[in-house]
Amino acid sequence: MRNKFTSFALCLVVSWASEATAQSSDQAADAATKKLFDAHSIGVELKLQGEYVGKEGEKPVAAQVVARGDKAFHALVLDGGLPGDGWNGGRYGLLESGPLADDRVELRSPTDDGASAVLDENGLILKRGDRKSLLKRVDRKSETLGLKPPAGAIVLFGGANPNMDAFEERKDIEGMTSPMMFEGNMLAGTVTKRRFKDYTLHVEFMTGWEPQNIPWRRADAGIYMLARYEVAIGDSFGFDFDLSGATSPNRPKLLDDKNALSKFPIAKSNNAPRVCGSVFTYPCTVPNSCLPPLVWQTLDIDFTAPRFDDAGKKTSKAVVSVKLNGHQTVDKLEVNGPTPHGFKGPETADGPIWFEAFGRRVLYRNIWVVERF
Repeated sequence: MRNKFTSFALCLVVSWASEATAQSSDQAADAATKKLFDAHSIGVELKLQGEYVGKEGEKPVAAQVVARGDKAFHALVLDGGLPGDGWNGGRYGLLESGPLADDRVELRSPTDDGASAVLDENGLILKRGDRKSLLKRVDRKSETLGLKPPAGAIVLFGGANPNMDAFEERKDIEGMTSPMMFEGNMLAGTVTKRRFKDYTLHVEFMTGWEPQNIPWRRADAGIYMLARYEVAIGDSFGFDFDLSGATSPNRPKLLDDKNALSKFPIAKSNNAPRVCGSVFTYPCTVPNSCLPPLVWQTLDIDFTAPRFDDAGKKTSKAVVSVKLNGHQTVDKLEVNGPTPHGFKGPETADGPIWFEAFGRRVLYRNIWVVERF
């Protein structure tokens, strides 16, 4: 599902055989990146997309509103509150809209619950049965956002004068990947010079604006421990399904399973949908804690490398724990072996950290490592 972006990624990192080629390459990268991350060019869609909270009677209720392109939206209505703040991954409702008109959006339910809503810059008015509830927009931040590196930490990127000194050009499955920056932030698509073994990694990231896509066409990327075990990054905000057809088992039944025009396609598999902060190919059953695109988010990863005996036989598996925006998404997961798309070759006892590109649609900042010995 990533091949679509491989050629795009390669065009941004073509070899710099001459000064003219380098200048052209930089201009192309800047133009593509600016389109993804320039909030001023987006307008009202960005103002309306986001998280909303309120009360339905005495009970908390929340909504995650997602831009879907052409000034249309969908929303998940979450009973109890937002992910990590009241909603436990259980009951939820679906809403979908036509295009924005007169600075407002009307949403309806594609299920038989009869719910509807009106969304504008004043908030979201949710109607379910004979109740109307006003939900106001909130802007949540991760509890570890801006966390300073502790004493002894290795700063890979950040500080007063961020630079790419910790990273190198490297040939990987995407071709030659060169370290690049955009407006003081690191672009996806680079690998550390240094090799690591056991460590805690703090990363702050931002996904780009791609409302026309769905997961995992939205900011598809990942961070590979030892360049072989992927913690997935992507814009899964407000989605209960992904490109593979995997859909939340708690989704209410659609009115018409054959309705190809719905923003909520029918389930095609029994797998849990892949979410940001999961280990690639391993199911994630906790509530989706991804925040909207163009919002800074955090990943805090604890990694323990596999162990090998003197004959090279593996005696223990790699172990990964992940917190996305302060919420546990992976807890002491034993990874059976390298995940797909990582660097080729057998497992090793140490290795670099690879921030894969796939179109360089993710920005990074404040990256540091605390090694464990």
